Amino acid sequence: MLSIFQFRDAQQEDFKIIATFAQNEKEAFYFFPKATFPVAPEQLEEAASVRFSPTVILHKDEVAGYCNFYEVNEGKECWLGNVIVNPNYRKGGVGSYLIEVMKKKAAEQYKANALNLICHNTNTKALLFYYKQGFKPYDMKLIDYKEASLIGIMLSISL
Repeated sequence: MLSIFQFRDAQQEDFKIIATFAQNEKEAFYFFPKATFPVAPEQLEEAASVRFSPTVILHKDEVAGYCNFYEVNEGKECWLGNVIVNPNYRKGGVGSYLIEVMKKKAAEQYKANALNLICHNTNTKALLFYYKQGFKPYDMKLIDYKEASLIGIMLSISL
């Protein structure tokens, strides 16, 4: 089956578009906890410069999704970060395609045997999405954020 999506490495001009994807402060936090809202393109670009494989998903020529790896332990695991889908493409298969692309990159480029991520306990939509993609919870950690405590649920999928 031929995909209607393509992927490529993120480019500087993409960050202006990606920064608009978070529709409110909560989405911005889930997408990029260290960012302010509205998300500034410069914050994204700076984060991407110290991360691995910043990747955009395209539908025709429009940026439909983005993510990267924030940690790579070559031969072992990659940690998925900054996952976000363009609001115009949500529930349209972009997220699933993005995960498949990153699984392939983790396995082929970094020889990883697992793809991991942390999802906040309050982000039910994302938890359900990752579960449907085959990720399984394996641990939790306490996250302090603006006078509130959250649980970061650590999820993993074997590659």
